[in-house]
Amino acid sequence: MSDTNDKDKNDAHERAKAQFARTAQGYVTSASHAHGEELALLLELAAPVAGRRVLDVATGGGHVALAFARAGALVTALDLTPAMLEAARAFLASRGVAAHFVEGAAEALPFEDASFEVVACRIAAHHFRDPARFVREAARVLVPGGSFLLADNVAPLNAELAAAMNAVERRRDPSHVEAYSAPRWVAFCAEAGLEPTALERFWRVKPYAEWMARAGASAAAITGLEGFVLGLDAAARAYLRVETRSGRLVSLAHEVMLLAARRADLAPRVQTS
Repeated sequence: MSDTNDKDKNDAHERAKAQFARTAQGYVTSASHAHGEELALLLELAAPVAGRRVLDVATGGGHVALAFARAGALVTALDLTPAMLEAARAFLASRGVAAHFVEGAAEALPFEDASFEVVACRIAAHHFRDPARFVREAARVLVPGGSFLLADNVAPLNAELAAAMNAVERRRDPSHVEAYSAPRWVAFCAEAGLEPTALERFWRVKPYAEWMARAGASAAAITGLEGFVLGLDAAARAYLRVETRSGRLVSLAHEVMLLAARRADLAPRVQTS
């Protein structure tokens, strides 16, 4: 890997740490993170989970870790940001649930090969600088036959619409790197020796004021992004399902993908370089 790419990755990690250190509690209390429909689907696709070793990558507020632990899994929750880990730890403790918490990056998982039956990552991968490496790492730490479960915002195949969607995300949150298309994620899995077994797509409506507040946005940032969204062309506004009232932005929506894949029993050992 070049020095430039290393710097890009380090910069992305530092932006993510800065962003989520100051907004950690907002993700714990976020209703959409606590109750999003993909959370139940993750458990359904991983079933049965009781007694299985589950890694929750980029745990955020800890909602995935909580759901799997309540279902009887042995959960390890990993996050890049210490403040986020502490918020998630306190959240699970308040619910009387135990998990193991580890600081680390998705692209360099600090675990031995074949350590988990399930690796899950929910609404976080658009912050990763090197998603292909993350998927290779997930495959490495999975046992043969283990399950990889990814839920994330996805971009459309249309390049102009994808650029608009990602521009909105970056203006809201500078730690956003890129939302990729569903076929791109399927390709990442195939390259890592993971066989896709299920793919679900659905829309998540984001009330604008709440969405911006969770990011810790300033008043100027809220006004600026509103103007940017309302100034997009008609096709982009339609794709983002922009809703207005009396000329003000009320909500927009992003498409979410839930991808399940299985590490093949005969898959070769995955190397990460």
